[in-house]
Amino acid sequence: MEKQNVLYFTSYPLDPNNGCGMALLNDIYQLSQIEDINLYVAVTCNESSQLETRIQLEKLKVKYYLTTRLTPSTKKEDFLKEVVKIYKRLAYKIRSTFRFENVTHYNFERAKYVSEYLTELCEQLSIQIVIVEQLYSILWFKNFLKLKQRKIYLATDKEAEFFKALAPHNWFNYKSQFSIFINYLRLKNFEKKVCKLADKCIFMSEADIPKYLLANQKVSINSQILPPKLGGWRYTNSKTVFFAGNINFYFNFLAVKWLIYELSPRLLRLNNTIKIVITGTDFHNIPKDWTIENNVHIPGFIPKKQLEDLFETSDIFICPIDNDFSVKMKLVECISYGMPFFATEPCLKALPYLSGLPILDINKPDEAAAYICDTLSRKEVLEQLSHRILEDAFNFANTRKDWWTKTVLDM
Repeated sequence: MEKQNVLYFTSYPLDPNNGCGMALLNDIYQLSQIEDINLYVAVTCNESSQLETRIQLEKLKVKYYLTTRLTPSTKKEDFLKEVVKIYKRLAYKIRSTFRFENVTHYNFERAKYVSEYLTELCEQLSIQIVIVEQLYSILWFKNFLKLKQRKIYLATDKEAEFFKALAPHNWFNYKSQFSIFINYLRLKNFEKKVCKLADKCIFMSEADIPKYLLANQKVSINSQILPPKLGGWRYTNSKTVFFAGNINFYFNFLAVKWLIYELSPRLLRLNNTIKIVITGTDFHNIPKDWTIENNVHIPGFIPKKQLEDLFETSDIFICPIDNDFSVKMKLVECISYGMPFFATEPCLKALPYLSGLPILDINKPDEAAAYICDTLSRKEVLEQLSHRILEDAFNFANTRKDWWTKTVLDM
């Protein structure tokens, strides 16, 4: 079989220190392992993210094309063209109130040049399959929907519903509920258009599949799994409950608040030797009026080695995030270490290959605190939980050996 030329594109920085970046890097790695394709990776991002993105692509040893969000070249225009350009800019400014694209600092003129560059790249490399990961990336590659090549859309979330959930909390700084509603409808329509025109749509969780695609044959589920870590988790009786997440992200904000206000005082009453460690959150970003008990430790952004030590030696990871948007990569990372974790039911939806795990109900913090106090003192329970996680992950990984090959090439 002749090798297929495949172009993968994303506009998201490839930063392994956040969940989405980790998932994208994992997908690129999996694609690079397909023997029957020549993989080319294109990424457009801000200059501040280029160095880390380049480092990660070099590690993966893939052929890549890294661009800034290109600006048009400066050249003289005749008077009429200048007038038209000014009019377009004014019209854009008026419309911008209702542009969901603003979420990604989108710029129409720059996106036009990025899209043209990627289209030319497809021709130069004789690309046969184009993969775009994350919905907002398609804003930078508008020609994607018109390409003659086979098109695969890799979704990282159900973006319209995610937008709808975040917008009322002023996450996107919209001035009115009407603006939020209009942008939600536009984003939902754009997402539907992409799913309709793509030859294949791949989602990270069954919960992310839009209702209009539930019975569609072109839909696949990309359940995330990472290679097992050397050494991995071990029981140390450290009396540590671990959580990793940036509080500047709204759902992490809610999780950290729950840990501080709901779990922390209850653990303190039941067993004052148990501590909660929260990484990835700068202490200065914690609201000043929050009362933090002395059993909560917030070291902020810590070195990679220190973070690995927490995955290996903390007694349990806790994930009090109560939504089923995409996959929580912090849990996928736990799985790679064989680390026991205590997560909500919505979080577990994206990890269907796991079974028999304890379920966290954030509406019952007394039960959660009691479970943690009881479990942390029982070495055999935690080791059995770790063994079950590793076994389920190993069995699942064996069923996935040819998944990417079949998904990408069988269209």
